[in-house]
Amino acid sequence: MELLVKEQQQVASESLEYPLFRTKKGEVPLWDHPFLKGSKVLPQKYYPYTTIEGAIDLYRRGRIDDTDFILLKVLGDAICANEDQLRRYMASVMSPSQTSKRLDKFRTTGLVERWKVRIRGQEENLKPPAPFTLGIAGFKLMKHYYNEDFFMNPNRWDDIGVGAIKRYVAMNELRCLMTEKKVISKWKWNAVLANNHRLKFPLAAAEIKTAQGNVNFLIDRAQMNQNYIGYFRDKLNSWVKIYQHYGTIPVSDFQENQSFVIIFASTLTVAEHLHSELMLDTFPFHVWVCVEEDLLQEGLNTAFYRPSKEKLQRLMLEF
Repeated sequence: MELLVKEQQQVASESLEYPLFRTKKGEVPLWDHPFLKGSKVLPQKYYPYTTIEGAIDLYRRGRIDDTDFILLKVLGDAICANEDQLRRYMASVMSPSQTSKRLDKFRTTGLVERWKVRIRGQEENLKPPAPFTLGIAGFKLMKHYYNEDFFMNPNRWDDIGVGAIKRYVAMNELRCLMTEKKVISKWKWNAVLANNHRLKFPLAAAEIKTAQGNVNFLIDRAQMNQNYIGYFRDKLNSWVKIYQHYGTIPVSDFQENQSFVIIFASTLTVAEHLHSELMLDTFPFHVWVCVEEDLLQEGLNTAFYRPSKEKLQRLMLEF
C-alpha cells in the first residue's frame, strides 16, 4: 500500500512538472507518454553468449545465417525499434512472421533483447509492439564485423532506460516511413556538425531527396517528460553560431546541401508550445516541426509545419 501511495505521488509530481499535451483526438501519444515504463524480458531458455569468440562461433557453426546477419545489422543501425518497425524494415527480405520468429530465436543466445513497455495504470489495456535492442552477443558480433559503425552497447540501457527506448522507437517511425517512401538517401545518428565533436549534435541527420534537389534534415525529438524547451533553446542557440560562421549548418560526411532543422514533436500542441516559447521563426536558419500525430494519421507529406510569427503554417510537401 505504501509503495502504491509513493507511486501515485510520483505520478502527480510528474504531471505537475510536465503537463500532458494531447492529440487532436484528446489522446496522449504512446511513445511520448510521461508514464510509460519498461523493462527487459528474458526468455525462459536463456543461454547468452558474452564473448566475441562465442558470438562468432554462432555464425561459424551455422546457428545463424547471412539473412540473420541482415536482420541484426538492421536492428543495430536502428538502435532500438519495435517489432512492427523491424517487420517493415525487413519486408523486402522476409515475411513479417519470419522476422518475428528470428527475433524470438535470437533472444535465447543474447543476440537481441526484448522490452516490455506499458503505461503505468493501463498495463492490461494497452500492449504495444515490443521494442528490441541488440543483446551482448549481437553487439559483439556486429561490432566485430562492422567495426567503424556505431552500435549501442547493451550495458548503456541500464542507465538511459525507457526514456531512450521511446525516443528511438519514435524516431524510427519517422525513419521507417521515409525509407518506405524512398525519400531518404542517408541517415546518421548523433551526426557531427562542422567536423567538430564538441559541438551540440542533432539526434539524427538525414539526406532527403526532393524534386528541387537533396536537402539535409537535422532531426531531434521533443519529449514531454523532459525539459524540452530548455533542451532546444540551448541547442538552437548554439547552432546560430555555426550558421553565422558557415552560412549554413554543415553535417560531417554529408553532401553540402541546404540544411533544415526538424523538431519531431508527438502532437501539434507540443509543437505550438515550443513555438510560443522559442519563437522558432526568429532563428536565421530553417526550423520546421514534424508532428507525429499527423505523420501517423495523414501521411509523411502532411506532417511538417513552418513557423510564421505566432502560428505554425502547415506544409504540403512533395518528396
